[in-house]
Amino acid sequence: MPTRDGSAPLEGSLARRDFPHLVHDLAKQKWSGVLTLTHQGVRSVVVHEGRLVFATSSNPDDRLGELLLRRGRLTLRQLVDAGSAVRPGKRLGAILVEQGVLGPKELVAAVVEHTQEIIYGAFQWTEGLFRFEPGAAPAESITLNIRTPDLIFEGMRRIEHWSRIDRGMGGLEARYVRGAAALDVGRSMTMPAAYLEILTRLEGELGVETICAASSLSSFEVCRSLWAFDVIGLVRRTDTPAAESADDEGLGMLLSSE
Repeated sequence: MPTRDGSAPLEGSLARRDFPHLVHDLAKQKWSGVLTLTHQGVRSVVVHEGRLVFATSSNPDDRLGELLLRRGRLTLRQLVDAGSAVRPGKRLGAILVEQGVLGPKELVAAVVEHTQEIIYGAFQWTEGLFRFEPGAAPAESITLNIRTPDLIFEGMRRIEHWSRIDRGMGGLEARYVRGAAALDVGRSMTMPAAYLEILTRLEGELGVETICAASSLSSFEVCRSLWAFDVIGLVRRTDTPAAESADDEGLGMLLSSE
């Protein structure tokens, strides 16, 4: 990963730096600017003081109208009519309100959901490039107000590939301890009670098999949650040397030095 020369954006590979870790890094450093992700299209994420607040995608299937069509909130005729009225400076959402298809509050909810889905979709990416461009976050009238731990947890709950979860969680022999502030942070999150219970039952150092056996959730869900908790910082693996966290520290130093 290249270092900054004072003005050049920081960039790297998603194959080497997983997206959930990028999100955590941004929050930890309270970074502001635009994070651009490139892989079969481009996703641009606006970041304000470490929080992901807005996102756009170049993929036609990621557009607001297509999302509303999939959700059954638009008919095909409404989508086509509104789409034909789009022009520079006039977004689809505003047109849908003008045409009476959506109310103002419905538009706000739709834009928030649309932004979330673009960001959550990036959690699926294991290839591509990321690029940080620091600076004041571009102003948007409708933005997300989601705490980063909740955003990371929900995004990672959508990851279904076991090989990726197993690698991130550490496998059957991995051992975990609960972080000092884990219960306070966990209780402030919006996760279902069964997931919080993983944390409350993590007394002392326990192996993955023991943690799975004590949970009402499936082993798949427990392992995925442990991985997410580790990224967020709610738990810590005790079976890995400290040197393995060097990449985390390296990216943090690069971000904080901007």
